[in-house]
Amino acid sequence: MKWSDLNSASGVYDWTGLDSWLSKAQSSNLDVLYTFGATPQYAATNPPPAGCLSPGIYSCAPPSDLNADGTGTDAYFSAFVTALVTHAAGRISYYELWNEADSPGFWGGTTAQIVRMGKDAASIIHSLDPNAKILSPSAHGQTMATWFDGYIVAGGAPNFDIVNVHMRGAGLLNINPEEFLNVYGQVETELTAQNLTSLPLWDDEHGIRMGDGLTDPDMLAGYVARSAILRAGVGIQRQYIYSWDSVVPYGLQGNASGTAWDQVASWLIGHSISPCVANGTIYTCQLDNGQIVWDTAQSCSNGVCTTSSYSYPSQYSYSHDIAGTRTALTGSTVQIGYKPILLESQ
Repeated sequence: MKWSDLNSASGVYDWTGLDSWLSKAQSSNLDVLYTFGATPQYAATNPPPAGCLSPGIYSCAPPSDLNADGTGTDAYFSAFVTALVTHAAGRISYYELWNEADSPGFWGGTTAQIVRMGKDAASIIHSLDPNAKILSPSAHGQTMATWFDGYIVAGGAPNFDIVNVHMRGAGLLNINPEEFLNVYGQVETELTAQNLTSLPLWDDEHGIRMGDGLTDPDMLAGYVARSAILRAGVGIQRQYIYSWDSVVPYGLQGNASGTAWDQVASWLIGHSISPCVANGTIYTCQLDNGQIVWDTAQSCSNGVCTTSSYSYPSQYSYSHDIAGTRTALTGSTVQIGYKPILLESQ
């Protein structure tokens, strides 16, 4: 439901698809985050920048009524924001100012232009729906010291209430869930430098993508579990999977990965968790009621997963796996693998 999907011409709006999603969210008691992006052709600069990604060649173009230095009317974008918030006030709780504005495929304009658009959007949103919260344009950990820093220096900080970063690993490093910790370090360094650590920090897009090099169902389930646990451990306040309904085998709908997500949620919700700690290839994460543990040296293939022996603390009596199976512990060691388990005393 991008800008170009909803607003095909000046003053012309089609809310049918959006209303369908908003109704489903309301019926399920879910809040909604709306991400701005994809300039419609009628409002875009012509010719557009090279390399715009989906849905078309104009989607990453800045609006034609904005100059490179951010001056101009910004009437096209402001009109869309006004129409959207007027239509959906109370049904959309959060607005992300632009999708991956650090990527030329999603934003081909200048930093001054995107800062101006964010300023106008924030003013409109806060005026029409004071309860709504605004997320920064999403960036990546690798561009925090460059693109995000430039956005803040150009005056972007007053535009948002929540810092939002896509914290997957860069390129093929994304195959390793623990690469998140390096990305998080990059994010924290920049937020400290810009005195933004008091704001909530979200990750509204993470997960394995097609071509990352991970396809085994057990490995994918373990990846999902470890990614969620690691983010909870450092206190990421909210995290979103991209994307739950992706193509097989990368989505989480009706498969072991979705079950893993639900199991990890049941482990974490209502409990506190400390940052995960590595001892060689073994990661442990302390909860108020137990311990999560896995071994990054292990793997899975065709339904068979390798394991190693872990000497667990004596206070624990049961293990829970990410498929939902609870097992009584015996002896002094338990087998651990690529997929995390939760150890509990009862």
